[in-house]
Amino acid sequence: MKTYRDFEQTKEIQFYKEKFHSIQTSLQFMLQKQGIRNFMVTSANMSEGKSFTSANIATVFAEKGNSTLLIDADFHRPSLRKYMQISENIGLIDCLTGDKTLMECTQETHHPNLRLMPTGIAPLNPNEWIDSLEMKQLIEEAKQQFDYVIIDAPPLLPITDSRILSSLCDGVLFVTFAKKTKRSDIKQAMRYLEIADANVIGSVVNGVAISKSDMKGYHYKY
Repeated sequence: MKTYRDFEQTKEIQFYKEKFHSIQTSLQFMLQKQGIRNFMVTSANMSEGKSFTSANIATVFAEKGNSTLLIDADFHRPSLRKYMQISENIGLIDCLTGDKTLMECTQETHHPNLRLMPTGIAPLNPNEWIDSLEMKQLIEEAKQQFDYVIIDAPPLLPITDSRILSSLCDGVLFVTFAKKTKRSDIKQAMRYLEIADANVIGSVVNGVAISKSDMKGYHYKY
């Protein structure tokens, strides 16, 4: 995944920003209606744009004056530290092990209202840390300190972490990639979320072809 600066320099930057603002507006109405303060972003498979989506939605929440924490919980393929151009790799695992406090594990980003908690150095047993009392307590503590807590989670099909994490979060935003994500994979991912009794609050479709006439690059539904 490219960096945030790369994204800012794309020719279609204004179009994408408007789309993310539209997604965030629709999403915030849903969150307020259900009283949701935190949600995770996931997909069926890798490389479907979930991290790009979570980072930019978090940015919009912050731009609108909300204190926002973005947590990278994908120990298997972390990418948000690079995307946000954060140098230190102190983060989630350091907080879970009790080595540092929640705020010590978060770092400032390009926006004053947005802080990032990277994964930190991945543990040998990430599944056990995701499915732990410490993880549940971290989420609850983060909700007390921030207006919104957004968690970038691993994809659902190859890794079990997100199935566990979905039960700890107030909501789940599901990301797919047009003409890439198979319908059968979406159905299987939805089954996993249903089994976990997860609250699916919406979906984002990435990778829709962009034309100069309509520039329809993202679609949100709920």
